[in-house]
This record gives sequence, structure tokens and C-alpha cells, in this order.
Amino acid sequence: MRTSPTGKCRSNRHGLTWSINTQAQATAKHENRCKPYEDFHVNHSGFTFIELMVVVGIFTIVLLFSIPVFRQIHLTSNASDHVAGLILFLENLKLRAMVENKNFTLYMDSGSGKMYVTDDTMDEEARQVALNNGVSLKGDLQLLNLEFPDDGNRPGDDKRICFFSKGYSDRVLIHVREDNREMTIQLRMFQKKVHLIDQYVSYDDCI
Repeated sequence: MRTSPTGKCRSNRHGLTWSINTQAQATAKHENRCKPYEDFHVNHSGFTFIELMVVVGIFTIVLLFSIPVFRQIHLTSNASDHVAGLILFLENLKLRAMVENKNFTLYMDSGSGKMYVTDDTMDEEARQVALNNGVSLKGDLQLLNLEFPDDGNRPGDDKRICFFSKGYSDRVLIHVREDNREMTIQLRMFQKKVHLIDQYVSYDDCI
């Protein structure tokens, strides 16, 4: 059977139509394959719930550690320059023991109001020099007494505070008075910061 030009043209049209349909289907399949990746990208453009919870947790931890610092700043700001100077001296002495890898001993005499520092490398002559060069508390600041948790096991004249090279110190309450205002400086064993309590308190008060 002879194919007419019209039939050939028809055949070409069908072939063209099939080709166009095939290309359209291939394009549609490609778009469908790409769509999940586009959706994935869009869904992850913001923060996930887990990421938000991690951020909230970090802020909570920072806030918990900041509250004692703000409290210490407030308490120290209520103290006079002389009390603040004594607190700074105690904190620096605790730091020096670690940095210089020495054991320091601070002697505080409530009778004369003098204090001096020795370390475990000093001989007897150097200790005597440190005693002679002892300094008095400044201004109207008076040392009332030192209170240790184990006062019952200490001699009455043993009023020394030890600062160890490992970073800890004796536990002690330093009771002071300034302008008829009694305060307690609390030195804790494993804490670098020295705490000021704006009243006379004792270990019997469950500190």
C-alpha cells in the first residue's frame, strides 16, 4: 500500500506529538525528583525545636552562674573601701598560693589588729621579719575575732588561716567592726570568692 503525502504528514505529526509528550513527562519527573530536596531546604531554613531548646538551656546555665556573681558585687558595693580592701587581699592570697605553688599562712591578731603572712619556704629569721613588718587594719576597721568550725580543737591563741597551693584554704569566719557596724567575712574552703555578710553571724547559725 502506498503512503500518501498526507499520511506521511500525519505520521510526522504523531511522531512530533509523541516526542513533545515524552519530553514533557521527563521534565515532570525531573521536577518531582527535585521537589523533595526543595521542600527539605525550605523546612530547614529556620531553627528546629532541639536547637531552640539547646539555646534556652545555655542561657539558663549562664543565668544560674551569674546570680551569685551579681549578689557578690552587690554585697561588696555596700562595704567600705577598707572592708573591700581586706576581701581583695584574702582573694589575692588564695590565688597567690596556687600561682606560686606555696602554702601561705595569714596571722591575724585581734588584740593589736595587725596581720602578717608567711610561707612554707621561710626560715625562722624570715618569719620574724614578716612579723615585724606586719600591717594594721586601715581606718576604723577593727578585727573582733576569728571563728573556725573546729574551734574546740584549736588552742586559744591559734588565730592563723592557711592557704594551700592546691587552691583551697581553711574555713573561717572573720568578724570585723567598722563605725559600730558589725560584719562577717566568710572564707570557704574550695571557693575563690570571699563572701561578706552584713551582720555578725556564727557557725552556730547554720552557715
